[in-house]
Amino acid sequence: MDSLHQHRDYLDGVWRKAQATPLSARKAMLVAALIDAYVDRLFAAQAEPDDILEFRAAMAAGSEAVGLVMTLCSPGGSVRLVTEAVAVPIADYGALGVEDFMVSLYNDHSVQRLRLVLPDGSRRDMHEALRAALVEVDRIAH
Repeated sequence: MDSLHQHRDYLDGVWRKAQATPLSARKAMLVAALIDAYVDRLFAAQAEPDDILEFRAAMAAGSEAVGLVMTLCSPGGSVRLVTEAVAVPIADYGALGVEDFMVSLYNDHSVQRLRLVLPDGSRRDMHEALRAALVEVDRIAH
């Protein structure tokens, strides 16, 4: 159980660094990989672990965000990470930080964001998916 807590503490530190550099695909992917590995540690921490593949499938089915992260980390997975421009409605400008506000003024009201591209072509914000996955694995861990 101690290694589970150590892993989670390390994951928290990496998550804070990824949030501080929101366009770093490398840092976001490290968070995703650590979440994926944390799922394996949750499995190993069970009193009587049974089948890791069944456990991982249940985790992915039980949470869209965890499933997205696990698929992103799977070799040949159908979810991929991209950096792309996202339109910001003028009504939402008040929620932007100074840096994003300035960027949006010069880039036709858009800012760069890390996005997950799903198999159907739809997009999800990477940081929102990571945040939701962290909440879900914490819920399961407790």
